[in-house]
Amino acid sequence: MKKILPLILAVALTLSLAACGGETSDSPNTTTENGENNQTSGVLKIGDTSTAGDWEFTLTGIEFSDAVADENNGLYYLRPADDEYKSETGNSFYTAESGDIFLFFTAELTYNGKESAEIGSQSENYIGFEIRYGDGYTFDTYEFAIADAQGADGSSLYVYDSIFEPLDTNRECRGYFEVPLEVQSSESDSLKLVVTFMDMEGTERELVYDIR
Repeated sequence: MKKILPLILAVALTLSLAACGGETSDSPNTTTENGENNQTSGVLKIGDTSTAGDWEFTLTGIEFSDAVADENNGLYYLRPADDEYKSETGNSFYTAESGDIFLFFTAELTYNGKESAEIGSQSENYIGFEIRYGDGYTFDTYEFAIADAQGADGSSLYVYDSIFEPLDTNRECRGYFEVPLEVQSSESDSLKLVVTFMDMEGTERELVYDIR
C-alpha cells in the first residue's frame, strides 16, 4: 500500500499540470485572408483610433439626415443640408428616396509610412466603407472623399484618391450612405460601419465600428 500511494499522487500531479498547460488565451484576434493575425483592443466605438498597416483611422461622427447638400466641394460637400443651409438663397440639395434616409460619417486618416503613398477607392492602397445592419444586411457608400487641399475661403477641398506624405496626420474623410428608414429607427438591431484597407500586396484589414 505504501508503494501504491506515491504512484497515485504522481499520476494526479501529472494530470493537473497537463490541464493547466492546455488553457488558451481569451484575447480577441482578427485574421486576414493571408493568415496574418492582428491583435484587437475589443469593440471600436465612435472616437476610437485603430491601425491598419501604415494607416491610422479615427471615426469622428455619424449623422442621419433626409437631405445632402448639392455642392461640388468645400464646407458642405458630402454633408447634410441642415436648416441653415436650406434657408440660404441659391443653395440646393438632394433628398433621399421615399422610405430612405442618408447616413453620413466623418473620420480622420493619418499615414505613418516612410514614403509617399496614394489611397482611395481606385488607388494602389484601397480604402472602402460598408454599413452592416441587423441580420446580415449590407450597404455600400454612395460617395466618399478625402481632404486634399484648402480653398480660397479656407475650407478643405476633397478628392476621391489622395496622396499622403510621410507622417501626414489627421486628414478629414467624409462620405454617406443611402439606407432604409428602418436602419435609423430600429433600437434593437445592430448597426456597424466597416472600414476595409487593402495594400499593394493584397493584404486586407477590416476595422469594425459599432454605431449601435
